[in-house]
Amino acid sequence: MAQQGVMVQSIERAIQILNCFNGNNSELTLQAIANELNLNKSTVHGILNTLKHYGLVEQDEERGKYRLGMHLLVLSNRLLDRLEIRGVAGSVIQDLAAQVGETVHLVILRGTDVVYIDKCTSNRSFQVFTSIGMSFPAYVTGVGKVLLANKSDAELCELIPPVLRQVTEHSIGSREELLAHLRQVRQQGYAFDKEENEIGLSCVAAPVFDHTGNAVAAISVAGPSARLDEKRMQELVGIVRQAAAEISRRLGYRP
Repeated sequence: MAQQGVMVQSIERAIQILNCFNGNNSELTLQAIANELNLNKSTVHGILNTLKHYGLVEQDEERGKYRLGMHLLVLSNRLLDRLEIRGVAGSVIQDLAAQVGETVHLVILRGTDVVYIDKCTSNRSFQVFTSIGMSFPAYVTGVGKVLLANKSDAELCELIPPVLRQVTEHSIGSREELLAHLRQVRQQGYAFDKEENEIGLSCVAAPVFDHTGNAVAAISVAGPSARLDEKRMQELVGIVRQAAAEISRRLGYRP
């Protein structure tokens, strides 16, 4: 039997408290929750206060009863948005991988990092050591740069750290250089990663827009730099942008 791993008791209890609320028990008192979980009232009260602070539960001050908080809707909508993008983009990135014979990624921006939410390889593609859920600094990836490029200048000032860590010798080294590069990416509508995140690996990336015109994701074709030379990367630009445009169209985007 596989080991379950380390469990954090306070987090486990918080989850158990949230699970107490269901169709039959949409509102519960402190005592009812303590009885249900066979926990001390003071322990439950402390956890409820923390959950309430972050909007995960709410309390009716007059009746003293607790219910699930509205921030759970925010979290669930974020998840649904991501799943919608994966579902909509799935067949497009599969076709793209088969067409170009390289690895295709679908990513989103989370703070200053990109997170890989889907990946498709072809039978001919070079093995790219990425996995779903993996994250990297946005500024060293093509996908991250096209997503950053679609942010406002004010947002970029918040997102881009004053000092950039160079992941490889080809990474952009200064905030000023990155901002200038992002202006170019914004104008041209695509970005390259020429060994900026990993030596020997290059990619071509383009943004995906939703029905409101926001860049909500990005896709890239990645492969060995020996195969993705300057000529091949220029050839891939139109193909990658066309695939991104198709996903955007399916999300309701109308330029």
